[in-house]
Amino acid sequence: MKNPYSRVPSPFAITTPGSYSTAKPTLFGYNQYIQKIVRLNATLNAEAQAAIDEIEPTSTIWDTEDPEPSLPNEADPTSSSDTQQPAEQRLTHQNNPSGPLPESSKPSAFGSLKRMLSKKTTEAKAVIHTKGLRKAILDEEQGRWPNQEWRQLVATYQETVGISPKIADLRTRHPIQYFHLLRAGYFEPLPLAWAKSTSNPLRLSIDAMGGWRGVTPGWRGYKDLAEERLYWVMNNTDGIVGSKTKPDVISAMSMARSRMESAIETPTEYSSRDDICKVQSISETYSKQVMSPFRYFGEPAVPLDETMILLEVSKSMNFAPLRPNYEEHIITGYFTSKQPKSKGDYILPAHLH
Repeated sequence: MKNPYSRVPSPFAITTPGSYSTAKPTLFGYNQYIQKIVRLNATLNAEAQAAIDEIEPTSTIWDTEDPEPSLPNEADPTSSSDTQQPAEQRLTHQNNPSGPLPESSKPSAFGSLKRMLSKKTTEAKAVIHTKGLRKAILDEEQGRWPNQEWRQLVATYQETVGISPKIADLRTRHPIQYFHLLRAGYFEPLPLAWAKSTSNPLRLSIDAMGGWRGVTPGWRGYKDLAEERLYWVMNNTDGIVGSKTKPDVISAMSMARSRMESAIETPTEYSSRDDICKVQSISETYSKQVMSPFRYFGEPAVPLDETMILLEVSKSMNFAPLRPNYEEHIITGYFTSKQPKSKGDYILPAHLH
């Protein structure tokens, strides 16, 4: 199967064969590349979801009795050939019994038998598929949750997260997708050991162009399996209205630029002479922040109450702060920022009076 992303044009300019200059993306080429990737991801995700929905069983697989393939009357080889002839042709033959039968009205036991076998084979395959799918699901559930303690743990997790209604609907109406997600561990809590494990399966990257796919039909556009699972849970949590889709590259960059443009200096009433940020002289001023509307949840117990804000500072900030210059979706350079420079990896408590 040909890689669909091979049709997306390269963002780099055409170079002369034999040259050793570093290839750089062009403004037009990169913007076109990003837009085509976003549209292609959306198209392929929709097609994949439609394809799996198309092959789901049309009736429930959880009936107590196994369905038996029925034999339609038109496929019954014992039925009279006259009943299979159009009325007009039978009337013509009765008026002129010596005349030849029309070619299409000649009895064909072989044709009736062939139709019967074809219909019966199709229905038999459907029954076999239904039985096999149901058995595979039950075996997988028994293998993953072998006792009552496991089943209670899983049920509690699903109820707490709010995904139990969606899981029940998948099991009833979309058993193929249910089975796939069941095997991927989507219906049970994550092992605690995965939090610090470097070999955590959820850390596996998703790369559509490189052939590294995800789990769900709409996996294209996610960074890794953890991000894909997170959005699946959010989109299928009971009570949440609307779809929580991950912003594409263009939308994410537009939001980031909008936030940077709306950043303001921290108001002076937040200053304090004994503030750790001031005492350690990390920066002469506070960094520019995106201020959110304040929501008061109650009056302070006493007027002298203090508020402590914990600022997590990462070692990755231990460099001269810079902000990028953008030209549409491509970075063309950097300029000095007022963001304070970090001097380590620690927590800074800032006391506000």
